[in-house]
Amino acid sequence: MKKYIYKIASLFLVSVTAISCSDFLDVVPQDKILEEQIYSSEAGVQNAHNGLYMQLVSNSLYGRQLTMDAIEILGQQYNMTSNSAQSPLANYSYAEKAPKATIAPIWEKAFATVLSANKFLESLDEHKGVVSEEKADLLKGEAIAIRAMLQFDMLRMFGPIYKVSPSDPGIPYYDKFETVNNPILPANEIMAKIIADLDLSLKLLANDPILTIGKYGTTNAYNGNPYYFTNRAQRMNHLAVKALKARALLYSGDKVGASKVANEIIDFLKAKPYFTWTPFLEATNAANPDRTFSSENFFALSDYTLYTKQKALFDATLEDQVIYAPILSRLNAVFEANDNDYRSLPSWKIPIVGGKTQKTFYKYEDVADKKMTFRFQIPILKMAEVYLIAAETAAVPADGIAFLNTLRFNRGLTNLGTTAVVATEVTKEYKKEFIGEGQLFFYYKRINSSTIPNGSASSGNITMSKVQYVVPMPDSEINFQ
Repeated sequence: MKKYIYKIASLFLVSVTAISCSDFLDVVPQDKILEEQIYSSEAGVQNAHNGLYMQLVSNSLYGRQLTMDAIEILGQQYNMTSNSAQSPLANYSYAEKAPKATIAPIWEKAFATVLSANKFLESLDEHKGVVSEEKADLLKGEAIAIRAMLQFDMLRMFGPIYKVSPSDPGIPYYDKFETVNNPILPANEIMAKIIADLDLSLKLLANDPILTIGKYGTTNAYNGNPYYFTNRAQRMNHLAVKALKARALLYSGDKVGASKVANEIIDFLKAKPYFTWTPFLEATNAANPDRTFSSENFFALSDYTLYTKQKALFDATLEDQVIYAPILSRLNAVFEANDNDYRSLPSWKIPIVGGKTQKTFYKYEDVADKKMTFRFQIPILKMAEVYLIAAETAAVPADGIAFLNTLRFNRGLTNLGTTAVVATEVTKEYKKEFIGEGQLFFYYKRINSSTIPNGSASSGNITMSKVQYVVPMPDSEINFQ
């Protein structure tokens, strides 16, 4: 892992700042004193814990590059013209300067946040009694899930095509706070560590309030402290971690395990519908459309700079060589020219300003009512994916079609026929469901698709191999291994 200097003051007050240096960690007495001050009170512990989520929403991670920007460019979601600064990334020219400048901060911030999570876990153990064991379990469970999610995404991005070469070198894995570089391990060993971390997280989150009172409930537990039981869908709660485990198991090739976990979630929600499909009238509301289907999101990050990013990437007034927008014929093909799909018309419109003739992206546009609870939310783990996992892994094709039809019904589409090919239909749904959420490239890589549609051409495909799918690690990481 790249060498960093970390000032622990920065680590816990706001976020971790990573700086290239020959020393991994420079611990000075003042920092230790500050750590003691932070962990001397429950409010300080909560601030340190909340800092992990602030790091997740940074531009280098899920606030931009791993949801709506770089990872979507790799998935050919946008038309990156030859004049675009991101054209080399869209062409998988990883050795060029611009892609390197985009990719390196993703790696650095991801592992900085992993280090931050591990430091939080260590410090919480060193200061036992500041929060109760019940509260500590919740905080630990979330922090462990965060480090697992980040390292899973780094494996998906920088690791081998797992379906083809699971024993090829993957990434380093950090499951404790360390001041030395960990070796790059085989991808299957990394996957085992990720699953182990997720299982540990689930054990710690066994009493997560989301399992008994839902995401917005009230409770007298935790001494009435709302930090532990409100807005659980903006935290790595028990259901979110289970969904992440289903995703990870499927990526590893364990379809039986993925199916079991996905069906457990579905069955739980049938008995306790704490997460429900977003109704048509809410998804397509003229003034306040819930384009991210917030009632379905097990885990969504709150990003209060979201609308700044929406304007920077998708605003209709941007120049053609700057705006992130698809070729209209490509977009029509994705939605099969069907605007009845809830995911189409609210999020994709030909703007009335800016002189654009193609549809532009509105998923993250602000709404009229500033009190809407879904404002600023970026979906990370959600119900639709669980149904897609259940469909893809169903032992009986008819069951797979049934899961797909449930999703389709709740997106305004008609049922598939009994002769539909599940794998084909799953691919179609990934293309529609996750635009601006960063999952399509990882899906293509997981199934080792030999070609994918060329986002920068009105027709034709790009031939894919490990040259395109395996993003090279930053030079700084390679140099320090």
